[in-house]
Amino acid sequence: MDRKEEFTTALEPILPEQFSKSSRCITSHCEKHSKEIVHTFLEAFKAVVEQTTILQDEKKKGKIKYILFSHLYSSMFLQHYLIRIDLMDPAFYNDSSHAVSYWDARYIYEFFEEDVEAIRKKLGKNFPRIREYEADYIRYAYAPYYHRLTKAFLQAMFEEAVSESNFLPQRVRLDRCARILFGEYMGEADVLFHLGEE
Repeated sequence: MDRKEEFTTALEPILPEQFSKSSRCITSHCEKHSKEIVHTFLEAFKAVVEQTTILQDEKKKGKIKYILFSHLYSSMFLQHYLIRIDLMDPAFYNDSSHAVSYWDARYIYEFFEEDVEAIRKKLGKNFPRIREYEADYIRYAYAPYYHRLTKAFLQAMFEEAVSESNFLPQRVRLDRCARILFGEYMGEADVLFHLGEE
């Protein structure tokens, strides 16, 4: 087995163990900052909705079929924890009139770098002089644990919101079978909610 294979094998059991250790702190921190988390989310969502209404009024955008929340791996490596919000018509990524906003989800990802450093130290016992690309691999492998938290937050927000009649302003025209999605930007995404007909 070469170093890369050994590194990956050694990393696998450490990731859930570290997240389990940190989960109470993460939960407590999110509860403490819940108002700020909701406020920043609503501001970002409001911005993309406003862009959408302008584009639809100008006949540059069709009915909204996808409300897409995307985590951006590039932002994680820069230690910015941004979730991209897109409102797209049926053309999806080929939608030519972009309505985009970015939600700064740093409160949810508050302990991410601390966790990565703790994982790095554990691995350092068997892998001296961990290289920078290996540290980046740790980030990449560990990020899905935090993305699942973000997904849970969005599900909780929309469970309440979609039942309300003023979830989106009436000026925003929705497709009869719109979807709310969460996933990696330009990658796979999970359907969180169906809006309208199945």
